[in-house]
Amino acid sequence: MSGALGLGVVASGILAPLVGALCDVAGSRWVFFIGAVIGSAGLAAFSKATESWQVLAAWALLVGPAMACTLYEPAYVTIDQWFRGRSTGKAIGVLTLLAGLSAPIFIPLTQGLVENMGWRNATLILATVLLAAVGTLALVLLRDRPREEARRERLGLRETYGALGASFRHTNRVFWLVSISYFLGVAATFGLLFHQVAYLQELGLSARTAALAAGLVGLVGLPGRLLFPMLGDRVRPSFVIAAVFFMLALSGMLMPSAGESLRLYLYVGLFGISFGAVLPMRAVIMGHHFGGALYGRLMGLQAALLALATAGGPFAAGTLRGVCGSYALLAPAAIVLLLLAIPAILASERSRTGGESRPRTL
Repeated sequence: MSGALGLGVVASGILAPLVGALCDVAGSRWVFFIGAVIGSAGLAAFSKATESWQVLAAWALLVGPAMACTLYEPAYVTIDQWFRGRSTGKAIGVLTLLAGLSAPIFIPLTQGLVENMGWRNATLILATVLLAAVGTLALVLLRDRPREEARRERLGLRETYGALGASFRHTNRVFWLVSISYFLGVAATFGLLFHQVAYLQELGLSARTAALAAGLVGLVGLPGRLLFPMLGDRVRPSFVIAAVFFMLALSGMLMPSAGESLRLYLYVGLFGISFGAVLPMRAVIMGHHFGGALYGRLMGLQAALLALATAGGPFAAGTLRGVCGSYALLAPAAIVLLLLAIPAILASERSRTGGESRPRTL
């Protein structure tokens, strides 16, 4: 299953620029609907799989592409199209807060379905829910951007697909500074996140206590999903992100001594609330710099790059653990990456105020 999930994430990252371009051109309504249909088919195929290659194929060819069409990226584009310049950070914060609440709801619900009906039937039920809920809501309730703005800014399908392979032409120094900063920050953060239970156990905590601490990190992160993006409406987002990365670095400094109760509480609180802000603040700062006709494509291109950081951070952390025989160097390595991310994100703001802001359009 870990291999199947990995293939799904890779497929989602590869398709992110295309999905972003489609959202720029056609709006996200049909993107969500198509994603719901593909995702439902993928879960149904997964529920019927009897061989390992069938599981891998279902996730790589169906579930992964559905993830690209139904998760954060198209939702961020929709918010940019409707709320640009009008409390965008607040809208993104509400979105990610509600998304964060899905785990406490669906994890126990799914577990209950599996225990009572078996994993195959449970997966079929989830496939039906995905198609009925997401597909129907996308068609009935979701609306694309205002017509006047759409008519003025939309690109033709032919022009969009022709430019998709040359997306790098529509980037600039600000884009790459933000992307480099986020690559470093995401790699460090997810490296800590995925290995924190094992690290805490290595420090002497019981498996139960370490798992509880990891669960509390997700819970504490919920207010961070809302508060920091709202702050980004009032303060330059680059300053907010720099503060978030610094808080994550401080939590990394606390981690080696988290075997003590007080330090553990401080680590959970600091890491949790700042981790909750990382992903929504990316949408805020990209909207700040690049909101408009190319927002979806640039977000998609950046998402493809960050998929490497999301997978590479935990892999590098695991490799470091294997080479050193312990997690002693994990926190220092993460701290270095997070501190390096800060000047890059601040430099993006200086480049913007210096005259280089939006990339040229087609």
